[in-house]
Amino acid sequence: MRPSFPDPSRDCGTWFDRPRAARLLAARISLFCAVAVTAACSSSSSSAVQTGTGGSGGGAQTGGALVGGAQTGGALVGGAQTGGALVGGAQTSAGGTTSAGGLEPTTLPTAQEACPTITSGNLTFLGEPVTIWAGTPTAAQRGPVVIYWFATMSSPQEAVKGLGQAAIDEITAQGGLVAAPGATNGKGTNTGDGVWYTGDFETTDEVIACAIAQLHIDTKRIYASGFSAGGLQTTRMSYDRSGYLASVVPYSGGISAWGTGTAQDPSNVPPAMVIHGAPGSDTFIMDFAQASASYEADIKKRGGFSIDCNHGGGHMMPSGIAPSVWQFMKDHPYKISPEPYASGIPAGFPTYCTLP
Repeated sequence: MRPSFPDPSRDCGTWFDRPRAARLLAARISLFCAVAVTAACSSSSSSAVQTGTGGSGGGAQTGGALVGGAQTGGALVGGAQTGGALVGGAQTSAGGTTSAGGLEPTTLPTAQEACPTITSGNLTFLGEPVTIWAGTPTAAQRGPVVIYWFATMSSPQEAVKGLGQAAIDEITAQGGLVAAPGATNGKGTNTGDGVWYTGDFETTDEVIACAIAQLHIDTKRIYASGFSAGGLQTTRMSYDRSGYLASVVPYSGGISAWGTGTAQDPSNVPPAMVIHGAPGSDTFIMDFAQASASYEADIKKRGGFSIDCNHGGGHMMPSGIAPSVWQFMKDHPYKISPEPYASGIPAGFPTYCTLP
């Protein structure tokens, strides 16, 4: 039975982690002093947000929902992986290995402790809670993984709205999983208003390592998304875990006063579907339209690809876009080449999604 959850379409819900309230408030106060710095930096780097109705070089966009067919990721050589967890640091390989639908990631995590048995429900990784939607793969299946970061005062169940239940069902049917961390470990650098820290990537590294060991996932299809504070965390993850992230979809995220971090693999700039509202309207302590524009400008500067989806509203998750979010991910496995949307965004995406 699917649990009920508060509507996370705004950054003010009924769920709140009370033990973190004081730290959260302090972080928000400090942000007011830093926003001016962000605004100054953003205004000097291609910060115009595009709103038009057509992608350059493409045909007319229709605005319906596109779900698309299931991807299988190719045949798995050998049987299912089982056994204990690996212990150690990240596994690396020079340059990646060519395979169907993209390249193999250059840096994959290995488990730091014994993995829990991965099933749907609330599990613990490195002492932190993570809500899991998991499939049961056949020997021939290699399913995708989506990491979802929720917004301030929201919960892991926000993933259902951000990705759509149909996408979650498709992911699990392929033997993959969706993982939504339930709390920060408070380590490393604050990436938003005290909701998430860079140390939380250790938790999701552990999830991915365990999924590789138990579910033989398709490591070319590891994605991330999130809203607001979760969108900022998604943006930061696109730098700090560029060694394995295929593509990202931040809702009201972008580059904030906390910076971008350092690219784990500078040769990989994960393609991004950047969703946000109107300048001056998509605000919650900071202007997310401006932060999104700064992120898109930096992606372009580093030779990457993004599409801009300005829904024109306030600080919210627009309805009807989730199928396109999942389609974008499916179309962008790790280091996909050539870029499938280079000449235009596919029909079915909202008409407010454009090539910047």
